[in-house]
Amino acid sequence: MSADAAAVIAMTDATGGPPLCCVPAVSGSPYPYLPLARLLDDQPIVALEAPGFEDDRPPAGSLAELSAGYVEALRQARPGPAYALLGWSMGGVVALDMAHRLRRAGARVPALILVDSALPAAMRHPVGLRRVARFVVDLLAAGGVDTAAVAAVLATLPADTRPGAAFEALGRAGVLPEDLDGSFLDSRYRLFEAHLSALIAHRPVEGYPGPVTVVRAADTPAELMRWERIAGNVTQVVVPGDHYSIWRGGGLAALSTVVRRILHGIRRPDAASDPDEPHHDQ
Repeated sequence: MSADAAAVIAMTDATGGPPLCCVPAVSGSPYPYLPLARLLDDQPIVALEAPGFEDDRPPAGSLAELSAGYVEALRQARPGPAYALLGWSMGGVVALDMAHRLRRAGARVPALILVDSALPAAMRHPVGLRRVARFVVDLLAAGGVDTAAVAAVLATLPADTRPGAAFEALGRAGVLPEDLDGSFLDSRYRLFEAHLSALIAHRPVEGYPGPVTVVRAADTPAELMRWERIAGNVTQVVVPGDHYSIWRGGGLAALSTVVRRILHGIRRPDAASDPDEPHHDQ
């Protein structure tokens, strides 16, 4: 997979200090990070876009391939000595892999923020129609859309219903936004499946020495996020809400406060220049 610097999207116009680089979740979309960027518009923030999301590039074949492509694109678009990384859900797992790669390349990673990111081995991954349901819920709930009607329609379908047939049933039931037609859903589902398969097969490299902040939604079970098994310098923070609602209202406000505090910390004149230095912002 060749890097594409155009897939590194500026979320704010701010400059100064290491940019906060937001890594896509399983959808491959950079846009869930827009609400956070609006609250942090005085901070340099970029978001990555997965190959195949809005272009004709094939999806990455593995999480390592995805991570390597992101790092190459990021360093091409925003060359610099240091990068702060943030990833939500699957994006946190990819961000950790990126942090290893950046450090091996000689760059500093003064902050790594995992937002409601479960360890791959701790997750129960859906199959069949349940995977289709997970995709649709993920697509809609990230935008604040109520998914109860979607779940009700999918519950009436046979367990072996193919994705295309499930999308047609949802369309006939009128429970999807008008702009979500069958071809759009088919395309996004293929990317979702590729990313989910990559996540299932991936095992994070243990022993990450840099500072890691794990931001967990209050409604997410804590046992899914035992990142201290992987990294030695982990700070845990809990914000109100669930996996999706943390991007709205009180959850988003709390999340932005955490992120702003971390970014302020790495920009202080007395901030540690050594990426292995303990992180004390929380």
